[in-house]
Amino acid sequence: MKKIALAFILSATPAMAEQSHADYWREEAARQAAKPVASQRTVRSSPERAHVKKIVADEARKQLGDKWVPVALQIAYVESRFNPAAVGPKTRHGRAQGVMQVMPGTARAMGYDPARLRDVHYGASAGVAHMRLCIASGVRTEHQMALCHVSGVGGWKRRLSGRDERYKTKYTALVRNARVY
Repeated sequence: MKKIALAFILSATPAMAEQSHADYWREEAARQAAKPVASQRTVRSSPERAHVKKIVADEARKQLGDKWVPVALQIAYVESRFNPAAVGPKTRHGRAQGVMQVMPGTARAMGYDPARLRDVHYGASAGVAHMRLCIASGVRTEHQMALCHVSGVGGWKRRLSGRDERYKTKYTALVRNARVY
């Protein structure tokens, strides 16, 4: 059990990434700024996004209760813009996948098959299961949940290296300011 928990924590910690989260988000912001707004809307239609939002909300409600539905939606929006086929940047632990961007090692540690994370129902279930682990580790607020999602169950309570700590701060602001309704 301790080996699984350690593997889970290591796979979810951005300090181990080949490309830091801060670098990824800086590059992502530049890519998004270069795209015309109309092309962003055509990536996923509104009915598709609404369907994915409903799946994430239903899964959060089922596993965690109504209190955590808004933050689950905010995380899914920030992580993938409700795109269940999303794949994150390459890290030494693999690429985060799915609507809530779960790392393959984290999925395995929780008993999920990483190959199925891009299935919308399965990926939402795995992402919300990660949120459940965060709550079990002491998360009580939406801010803490965002910290836990980005830095791992073991990382949300401690300071990371300077660049990763700045990324953690930026990520929590993105989640807090995500308008998903």
